[in-house]
Amino acid sequence: MKTVDETNNKLYPQSSNEAEVLCSDANDNKLGVHPKGWKSLDRENTKTKEGAMEEREREKNTEEKADEKAVESRKKKAGGILHFLIPTFLFISMLVFGGLFLRDFLEYKAADDEYAQLDKHIVVVQETKKETEEKKEESVAESGSAEETEAPEPVDIAHPTFHIDYDALKKINGDFTAVIYVPAIHISYPVVNSKDNDDYLHKTFEGKANFAGSIFLDANAKGSYDHKNTFVFGHNMKNGSMFGKLKNFLRDDSLANTNPYIFLCKADGIYRYRIFSYYLTDTSSPIYNDFEGDAGYDSYVKLITRMSSYRNYPKDAVNFANRPNLLTLSTCSGPAGGQQRFIVQGALEEVYAS
Repeated sequence: MKTVDETNNKLYPQSSNEAEVLCSDANDNKLGVHPKGWKSLDRENTKTKEGAMEEREREKNTEEKADEKAVESRKKKAGGILHFLIPTFLFISMLVFGGLFLRDFLEYKAADDEYAQLDKHIVVVQETKKETEEKKEESVAESGSAEETEAPEPVDIAHPTFHIDYDALKKINGDFTAVIYVPAIHISYPVVNSKDNDDYLHKTFEGKANFAGSIFLDANAKGSYDHKNTFVFGHNMKNGSMFGKLKNFLRDDSLANTNPYIFLCKADGIYRYRIFSYYLTDTSSPIYNDFEGDAGYDSYVKLITRMSSYRNYPKDAVNFANRPNLLTLSTCSGPAGGQQRFIVQGALEEVYAS
């Protein structure tokens, strides 16, 4: 039973037990303890929160799995694309490089076939020691006496015999000027007169388009070899054709000592040059510069002999005091389109009848 203090409008407990309950309830509330009946509600709220957390965790796991599947799907797609692109790229590369190889092969073959046909107009006769000995043996057999036979004479490498149809070559190409022959490295080609040093870069002797081009006389020479220094140009072909074998001198010093000559064959005679220098240089080198007078000639000879890689060159093999005409063979070296050049130079020793 409760009474009301109307004066203060406060509710007072009627008995001490009720007061204790109220005090107990009040103290419990201050300590955060829910009144009777709230505990079950709190447990339900806790369960709800835990369920929500579990739901969020499941959603998170689901999202992560979905992301993983998406990443894996993208990887598979990327792998599938690469799996397709790599063989395709390799196939296209094979076609391209195969096509380039075939093109180069056909170009080389066409040039080789053309110049092989020209060989019938250029015949060099030079007996070997074996051939000379065989002839001596035949002479012994015929005479029946070995005592009457002289010992075989060494081959005269300085005076080979040439049978060249100059008229036929001139008829094929009106720019024909001479035949160049370098026996140590088996070079034998007709030489044409170039009007601008570009005309025959990719044009053969018969006038066909081909990257092998021709062996051509420097346009500045104006068709003449009667200069103190005359340049002849040719490509450094990978198969060794044209001037592709010149670099063999650099690889083997003994070649120039075995047969040190360059022959320039013209209708008026055979011009023999003694090789005295070869080396690598570039297009900006002063060796391409003109010189004037005896002093200019002497300075030029000092320059090119100093640059030379011909280490076994016999000293005084060439008498430069007489200032003989020089013949300079120039070809490209190194990567295609580069500025490096390989040079072989000879000095005129003799002109003899063809």
